[in-house]
Amino acid sequence: MAQINRILVGVEALEGASHDAFYKAKELAEENNATLIIAFVMDKNGYASLERMDPHGFGRLKNQAQSRLKAYKEMAEENGVKDVETVLEVGIPKKEMENLCEKYNVDMIVVGETGTTKVDRLFLGNTAKAIQKKAKCDVKVVSTKEAVKE
Repeated sequence: MAQINRILVGVEALEGASHDAFYKAKELAEENNATLIIAFVMDKNGYASLERMDPHGFGRLKNQAQSRLKAYKEMAEENGVKDVETVLEVGIPKKEMENLCEKYNVDMIVVGETGTTKVDRLFLGNTAKAIQKKAKCDVKVVSTKEAVKE
């Protein structure tokens, strides 16, 4: 495998989400002395019903996501990753991750195997698989079984 200098990891920044992709990306960044770019893409369409019930709900979730990204960054830095950036985008996750790959000139994207329910994947498709098909860099899909945790 070619040298990995820049790693983009897609994370779920909301409470209760799996952190498997982050742990694997952090490990890869440490091993390769690579820049780690931690990204969360908020799918505004997914929060449309929340906005109808609570006009400030999306803003609160965005603030929560920013706080979580800050915590991810601090954790990576505490574990020896020297160059860490965070990104919060609003859009369609699979498309935004592809765009971020090019924008940040990354060598690898790391994403979790699942981030939605089985029903969502049936109707909407699997985000990780879509990223694998379209990204212009290597993509590592992390399953829960292989994730490295501390």
